[in-house]
Amino acid sequence: MEVKSVVRNDEKKKSVIKVGDTDIEVRGSFKFIDEYDGWVKKCTGIGRKKLLSEGRRIRKPREGKKVGQIDTKSGQPHPANLYLQLKEHVTSGYRRDRSPNKGSTGAFTLLDDIEEFMEEFKEDKILLVSHVEKLQEFQDAIEGFEEATSTLNPRNTVFNFPAKSDADGNAIGKEKDKVYGHYANEWYKKKYGKKAPPTWYSDTPNTANPPLAQALFGRGDLIKVGLKDILKIALAESNKAIENMHLQVKLPSKLAIFPPVRKHVLGLLKRKTLFKQNGVPKLAEMARTFSGMKFTLDNKKTSKEALSKIAGIEPPAGQIKTFSLKPFQATAMSSLIVAVVGKGKSKKLAWGEHLNLKGLKVPKDDIQKSWHEYLWS
Repeated sequence: MEVKSVVRNDEKKKSVIKVGDTDIEVRGSFKFIDEYDGWVKKCTGIGRKKLLSEGRRIRKPREGKKVGQIDTKSGQPHPANLYLQLKEHVTSGYRRDRSPNKGSTGAFTLLDDIEEFMEEFKEDKILLVSHVEKLQEFQDAIEGFEEATSTLNPRNTVFNFPAKSDADGNAIGKEKDKVYGHYANEWYKKKYGKKAPPTWYSDTPNTANPPLAQALFGRGDLIKVGLKDILKIALAESNKAIENMHLQVKLPSKLAIFPPVRKHVLGLLKRKTLFKQNGVPKLAEMARTFSGMKFTLDNKKTSKEALSKIAGIEPPAGQIKTFSLKPFQATAMSSLIVAVVGKGKSKKLAWGEHLNLKGLKVPKDDIQKSWHEYLWS
């Protein structure tokens, strides 16, 4: 089953996610987290009885095993549901005696990491660049489980059963056959009166689709959308664009690196109505012109990283289309102008005066002229 991107009605709606002092606007919501919660709920609702995986009791004593004991490494019953069984996938307590796995590499390690990731995302509420790196690691791991040669692939878990048996399933001779995926095949039905759906087991490798494989890879009678599919959805949603980033800037001078901001500041310096006498700018009025403005951000990685650093947040995974500024004071406006013009430089205004601002150079003639006008006015 191919997981396709579907545009839902709520994708047309915009939502605002608060990250620190920054408001991030996106269209719709992130669907993968709902898919994940639904997957956990679905797996948790499938009990071990339905899975035909309750744990067989020992009927004859053998080395290290007593009659009546559950035939698992720990001697405990199999976990209560599909999700918990996946969390015990080839752990030291539940791996089979002849398993090639050592009990430290199963799906349980991946599930623990994904659980932690999902909880973190519920706090962050936005996919960050660092999240994408983790999601890619998770996807690589689960694709590794699915490889035909992987000893962790649930499709290829091997179970032995008598090659010949009587009507009650009792072995005739010592010859053994193999079944892959799940042990509850035709022989198991003769012996124990229970049989799994035929798709759960197979006589050939890489063809069975038992419940553990369905939980990981989907496409089954119990689980249609598996964990692998959900990770694919999450990675696709990492490309969800940030419609606008509305930030509280503690150091507006840092914004001088962005061409649209520079253009707006230089435009303000051309408006004589925004100046007092002698080239002194009306800083508070200039600062207010930023209200409601949105600046386009180019799609360069360095630009996104720089803006995120200014905002004091980790870079989001998606492209930032525009950004806007929360209200800031006259002193911040002054530092932004100095950064745009260049500290220590002078700026001649269109009407002949020089920009008169701390941090900029004002020619001596302009200073003498302003003092002359002040004394004789």
